[in-house]
Amino acid sequence: MKKLLLFPLLTFIFSSLLFSQSAVTEKKFIKGSLSEKIKIIENLEEKESVLIPQKALFFAIENAASLSSDDELRTLVKAAVKALPDDPEKIKKIKTSTQKSISENLMTVFKLFKNTELRSAVMEKLALYSRDSLPLVVSFLNDYLETAFKTDASAENVLEEAIVALGKIGNEASLTIIYNIWAKKIWPEYQESAGVALVSLAQDSFSDVIKIFSLSQIADSAHFFALLRKSSKISQNFLCEVAENAILIAINNAEKLKAFDKDSPKFFASFQLETQEVLCEHKWSHAAQVINSNVLLAKKAWNDGSMKESDFIRIIESSVRIPSQALAQSLTDMLSECNGKVEQAGKDGNASMPAKSVVLALISALGELGDKTAFDTLLFVTYLSYPLDVIDAAKASLAKLNW
Repeated sequence: MKKLLLFPLLTFIFSSLLFSQSAVTEKKFIKGSLSEKIKIIENLEEKESVLIPQKALFFAIENAASLSSDDELRTLVKAAVKALPDDPEKIKKIKTSTQKSISENLMTVFKLFKNTELRSAVMEKLALYSRDSLPLVVSFLNDYLETAFKTDASAENVLEEAIVALGKIGNEASLTIIYNIWAKKIWPEYQESAGVALVSLAQDSFSDVIKIFSLSQIADSAHFFALLRKSSKISQNFLCEVAENAILIAINNAEKLKAFDKDSPKFFASFQLETQEVLCEHKWSHAAQVINSNVLLAKKAWNDGSMKESDFIRIIESSVRIPSQALAQSLTDMLSECNGKVEQAGKDGNASMPAKSVVLALISALGELGDKTAFDTLLFVTYLSYPLDVIDAAKASLAKLNW
């Protein structure tokens, strides 16, 4: 019985001693000079690493109007910020109200003190203590990034920390802000960090990602999609959903997007190719209609010289992974057009012949699709004055048609 009573008694005594020690440290901190306060902060026990730093932040905020440029006060604030726990498990044990107070004080300190090193320390801790005041912290970071490059040149060295923090805790507004920073290369030195943050925010914001594609010029869309495609954090389904919707937006606005500047058609062609390759690689059957529309648009781009022949061929070749009757008809019509040119060339020596590589790609694709719609057109190839390898390819594709 005595042993059973002894353990609670010892626990009570130990807790009382700890409380007493903390109270002594708190009194010393309150009564101490700035230099003494700094030493106390720098030599805190782990159990005191929340209460005393909080006292220091309160003290700094109250006296910032008079001492914001004082080196000792800045040193005290920096020491207080760094003394706050950074272990997520330890932070979870801190009361919700205390965490909220810490995050609010950190934001206030950031606004009051322009010192780069101090602000950097604040940024490192802010995301850790934002759980119970997340909307407020995110809004603060959003506002800071939107205005920093215009209003606060002295803060440039903490822009990257703000970008990284928003990548972890940001919202849909953060996605737009980070995208603009990344797309416009506002701070080229932070381009990689902006890209990482952008991908992190994008993976949970499908509708906002699609909105970005709907509002962007084609060069930016092409670069953005390439960034998403390259990231291991973006799931296959998400990427395919984005590809399908993004290329549909581009197709529906093709003339306007291509007319933006002289390089727009080149970027448009690249975007067509990359989005289709993603859809076809993963056999995204939902996109059958989009693939057909994309092939038709690619044909038009190749005709007007804005798409390279090799890229047009790649689009023809990949399209067969998402078969449809409409695609079979479109490719058949293209081959029929080629046949017409060859037939005309036989009558008129000055008529232009179709590109052999394109003809072979069309013939091969129609064989892969196996749709009997192509029968008459493939058969006609064998009657025309095509090179022997083209005629042999047509015979091989005829043998693959489904009956």
